[in-house]
Amino acid sequence: MTKSPKAAGRPRVCHVAASANGATWMVEQLRGLRDQGGYDVSAIIATGPGELGEKLAREGIPFQTFEFGFPALSDWGSLLKRVLALAHLLRDERYDIVQTHLFASMVMVRLAAWLADVPVRLAMVAGPYHLEARTPRWIDISTSWMETQIIASCDHSRSLYLREGVPEARLAPVIYYGPDATKFSPETTAKAGLRSALGLSPDTKLVGMVAYFYPKLPASSWTPEVLHDRANKRHEDLIRAAPAILREYPNTRILIVGSGWGEAGETLLRETKELVASLSLQDRVLFLGFRNDVNSILADLDVAVQASLSENLGGTIESLLMCCPTVATRTGGLVDAVRDGQTGITVAPLDPQDLARGVVSLLRDPEKAHRMAQNGRRLMLKEFTLERTVGALCDLYEHHLSGRRHKTRRGGYRLHKSMLRALTSVPVFAYLAGRLTWDTKWLPAYRCGWRPFPIPQLRRLASEVRNAAAAILRRARYTAGALLHRAHPRLASAIRRHK
Repeated sequence: MTKSPKAAGRPRVCHVAASANGATWMVEQLRGLRDQGGYDVSAIIATGPGELGEKLAREGIPFQTFEFGFPALSDWGSLLKRVLALAHLLRDERYDIVQTHLFASMVMVRLAAWLADVPVRLAMVAGPYHLEARTPRWIDISTSWMETQIIASCDHSRSLYLREGVPEARLAPVIYYGPDATKFSPETTAKAGLRSALGLSPDTKLVGMVAYFYPKLPASSWTPEVLHDRANKRHEDLIRAAPAILREYPNTRILIVGSGWGEAGETLLRETKELVASLSLQDRVLFLGFRNDVNSILADLDVAVQASLSENLGGTIESLLMCCPTVATRTGGLVDAVRDGQTGITVAPLDPQDLARGVVSLLRDPEKAHRMAQNGRRLMLKEFTLERTVGALCDLYEHHLSGRRHKTRRGGYRLHKSMLRALTSVPVFAYLAGRLTWDTKWLPAYRCGWRPFPIPQLRRLASEVRNAAAAILRRARYTAGALLHRAHPRLASAIRRHK
């Protein structure tokens, strides 16, 4: 690791994401905070191969790498060492603000930044997924007090924190992960020319979904129940909705844009193609694979679909910025952007027939669909752009920095505070380790029939203990009565008559 250069007099901001790929939104936020807010920005990302470091380097944003992976349950010492190493790194760099993204980095950096006494500690929650699953939810909620504030990026996430008892004062106003609106302009973006490229007539209706094929998720306490043994993006729901759409609009093509996420995702892609074949829809459902011209594709579509089960904003911001009529499930933050009957159509999740209804309603009335899409673009430009995101972050940073300047001249990284917190962290870390071990190891085994002790033998032993205790009690009462009769015959006779 190499230190990032320090700009004198400028507040130092570090964003942390436990990823080596993707996370373009973090790069764009840091660039905006530097160019618009005047902050000295840097990043900490995960070790390993990936293009995230290249993106940061191209923008001139210094970064360091760190190993964020959670160890096996038997290796808690490794996790503790990493937390301490990260705390040492933060103390060495003296950042004024540390902001995390993604669950793994949020938890580890939360512990480290609290130990290091970072002046302002913020967690920007990328979506409600971990709050909808039992184990990551309690991990987040039980350590949320270590943050200066938590930034929910959709109303649904914020409501989940409030429902779990997190004080409203610890929750910042919602700040969306807004994209760069200049990349999604219907006036300046050329259409992809899909109809011509696919040999379709100019009047062909195009209904499309732009999304990776993320694999099916196992039934686990780490996974929201709605996603047990299911894939999140629900390409199959759009495919099962296709027959109902085609009955009313036969001259329609369903376009699936996206590749498999890893080997398991490619397996799901193959299964999805098999589903299309089983429904005899090969000439109506077309797979376009990975494309890097999403804005041009959205400009070509008559309807864009997002059918996720657990989602933040998904691809709804981009489709609405491109004035593309949009159908989305009533899930997570999708409803923040797609407001039913105003900026698009919302439908029930896991319901292909309702999804078909939403698509057909937009195809049936193109003028109304276009009007809603225009409303959507206006809403996106007002509340959901990168410029709005950066501005809201700057306001939040200034609020916390000015508050600290008013209260104290030291601004964090106090050694005595770190030492005190190190002592306090022992029971905190023990609680997290113990509960996580129970939650992920012993509880599943218990539910599968394992018992740490032989139940029948224990019941027999308990019965024998009760019988022996009763016999001892009877003998004691008899002995006490005999002694009382010898000492006071009249009193013993009176007690017997009273009984």
